[in-house]
Amino acid sequence: MSDMNEQEIRWQLKAISRVEPSAESTRRVLMTVRQMLTDDEQKGSKIKTVHLPTWKIIMTRKITKIAAAAAVILAAILTPNFFNKKSGVVWAEVVQRLEAIQTVSYQIVADIQGMPATPEGYTTHMTQDVMVSYVQDAVRIDSSVQVPGGTRKSQTYILAEDSVAITVMPEQKKYFKVTISDEQMQKMGEENGDPVTLLKAMLEYKYTELGHKTIDGVTAWGIQVSDPKLGTKMGSFISGGMFDETIIQLWVDQKHKLPIRIDATGSSKNGRASMKMVFDNFQWDINIEPALLKPEILDDYQLVAQGTWEAGKEGEEIIEVLRLFVEFADSKYPESLKTMTVANALAPAIKKRFSGGSDKPSKELITRLMKVDRVGMMYTALERNGKDPAYYGDRVSAESPQAVLFRWKINDNTYRVVFGDLHTEDVSAEQLFQLEALSNRQEN
Repeated sequence: MSDMNEQEIRWQLKAISRVEPSAESTRRVLMTVRQMLTDDEQKGSKIKTVHLPTWKIIMTRKITKIAAAAAVILAAILTPNFFNKKSGVVWAEVVQRLEAIQTVSYQIVADIQGMPATPEGYTTHMTQDVMVSYVQDAVRIDSSVQVPGGTRKSQTYILAEDSVAITVMPEQKKYFKVTISDEQMQKMGEENGDPVTLLKAMLEYKYTELGHKTIDGVTAWGIQVSDPKLGTKMGSFISGGMFDETIIQLWVDQKHKLPIRIDATGSSKNGRASMKMVFDNFQWDINIEPALLKPEILDDYQLVAQGTWEAGKEGEEIIEVLRLFVEFADSKYPESLKTMTVANALAPAIKKRFSGGSDKPSKELITRLMKVDRVGMMYTALERNGKDPAYYGDRVSAESPQAVLFRWKINDNTYRVVFGDLHTEDVSAEQLFQLEALSNRQEN
């Protein structure tokens, strides 16, 4: 077993949190790490030879298990309840329990108001049946969405081994394909919004203990996080980049130390969009046939669009989304870069452009429109990665070609600035200050 001592733990905590940890915090962490390693050795540290996701391989290595424990250390320092039995659940035990999970299935039910291209006040009802296999490196999502005029059904497959996400619409005999870079695929694995990764993400934020309640006859204990910066860690289901306000509640079965229900709500500041969502019907470590996690694409299916998703290019891809407003919406940019705001601002212009029926969107345009679905996630990723982004679309248009519309940091002292006419310049922090000050004076 590792000979990591108290002094080493204290040094690591201080490096991570930039504060001097207390002796009690250090002791709690040291005991937890030692217990993790002891449990691992008692189990024989048996690592399966099957192909595991990168994030799962990392979790099976002893030395990085110590790092993984350190990843939730800050919560342990700032929040005594993390290792405290008073709440009815030791959250560190739940995190450990989840990291041993190999498969899970669950259902998501959501009611969404303000979806693009729906009548004002219309509520879109959505259900999703989700299967996740960490052994097969794959996710399957069967979706059913009720919209004006009928129900749309689709199947989405995220295949880490093939680095692709494929959405199939069997009734229309169509499919979409997105090739995902290795770096982005790893991020998706760490932050895919499923119950295995979500609890750890929530514990990194300021959370509120909800006490206990009975859910389907089971005693459950809950926590709540209200922070839009939870961001991409909620995956594509309720990204912090989707809404301005986000509240997540996660309830854990006290007996089995596993999530039993997740409640999520989201809303936009302008009140045009809102959502209520419930995750439940969890089944843990079930047998999932490999064939169920592979898309069936018949010869007569049409590839509607094919795109790419790469980590580190969030700023440039946001510019591509803004360029759609120049081409289709008279250069009137969205008020914010939240996904629902962007989609609702662009949808009427696209609908008007192609409402005649004689002209249809090209594959290239559909590929570009696919980026709208993740624009909020991209902006949130810039925030999370310390890129200091700022967006001023609520007061800047193409009529102000020298005003700062959007900017983000590309290195320690250099920002990429996007102006009202979408031309870009790389400037120092001092130059950026001057440019933004000039923009403010022009507006006033």
